[in-house]
Amino acid sequence: MKYHIFITKKEILTAILFIVGMIFLGKGLHAAYQYHNALDLNTMQERDLKEGAYVTGNIDTYIGKRMYGSNKFSGMSQGYLNLVGKSYDVYTIPVGKESYLCIMAHSKSLLNQLEAFEEGHGEAVSFEGKIIEPPIDINLAWYESMDGFRMESLITSFVIVEKDFGKIKDRIYIGILLLVVAAIRFFGAGGIKNVVMEESENERPVPQKSGDCYDGKQHNTKQRYDSDYELRAEQMRLDILERRFHELKRSALLCIPLLPAGCYILYRFSLLFGILLIVISVKSIWRYFINSENTAAKFLVRKCNLKSLSVQIEECEKNIETLEEKG
Repeated sequence: MKYHIFITKKEILTAILFIVGMIFLGKGLHAAYQYHNALDLNTMQERDLKEGAYVTGNIDTYIGKRMYGSNKFSGMSQGYLNLVGKSYDVYTIPVGKESYLCIMAHSKSLLNQLEAFEEGHGEAVSFEGKIIEPPIDINLAWYESMDGFRMESLITSFVIVEKDFGKIKDRIYIGILLLVVAAIRFFGAGGIKNVVMEESENERPVPQKSGDCYDGKQHNTKQRYDSDYELRAEQMRLDILERRFHELKRSALLCIPLLPAGCYILYRFSLLFGILLIVISVKSIWRYFINSENTAAKFLVRKCNLKSLSVQIEECEKNIETLEEKG
C-alpha cells in the first residue's frame, strides 16, 4: 500500500484564515494595551511625546485667528487628504504651558464640535488619537501671520491623528472568529495531511496470461475475484465522494458567519481582507449548493452539462447495487 501526503487548496485557505486572524487579534491586543496606557491629553508634557503612543482627553481650547477680509474666526490651519481619500482638518492645541501641537481631525462629529468653538474656546470635546510623524509639511506661514505667536513654541516633529478606539474590540472579536473557523477547518479535515492510498502490484488482481488454461471452477473464481475487486473499488469511491460532499457542507456552514464578517471588515477596516473573506465565503457556499441535491442545483448542473457530487454519488450507489446482485 502506497501513501501520498500533500497539501490541498483547502489547507492553504485555512492557513490564510489563520494568518489573517492572527493579524487582527495581534493588532487588536496591541491597540488595547496602548489604549490602556494612553497619555492624558490635558496633563501630558512635550517630553512625554513619542511616536506610536495613544492619547485620550478633552479639548477645551485651540488657537486660531480671524480670516483675512472677513469677521470669521477659524482654527483650521490646513487640510490633508491621504492616499485612500480620507480627509483631515488640522487644528492646534496647547501642550503643557508653553508648547503647541497639531491634531488631525477626521470624524464629522468632532469637526462640528471644534467649529462650534467661539474664539477658540468652548465646551470640552472628547478626543482620542495616536502620535505620529507629520504626513505633511506643517503650514508654518499660517502661524507666522498670527500676531504674538512664538514659532519656537510650535512642535513640528509630531502630530496627533484622530483614532476610533471603538474598533479595538472589533479587531479582537474578528481575529478570534477567524482563528476559531481556521481551527475547525483544520481539525475537521484531520490536519494538513491528506492521504491517498494506492494498491501495490501484489494486491491487484493478477491478469490472465495468454495460453493459460483454466477449468470451470478456476474461471468462476476469477470472475468472482474481479467482481469483488470492482465492488471494493466502488465502495472506496463512494466513501471518497461522500467525504468530499460532507467537507463542502461543513465548509459552507462555517462560511455563513464569515460572509457578514467580511462585509463588516470591508466597511470598517480593510478593503483587501474584506473582499478576500467575501470571495471565500461565497465560493464555499456556491460549491456546496451546486453539488447538493437541491432541485435548482440539479437543473443548473444539467443545463451546464456538469457532473455534481450528488450525481456521482447516485451513480456510484447504483453501481454497487448492480455488483452486489451479480455477486
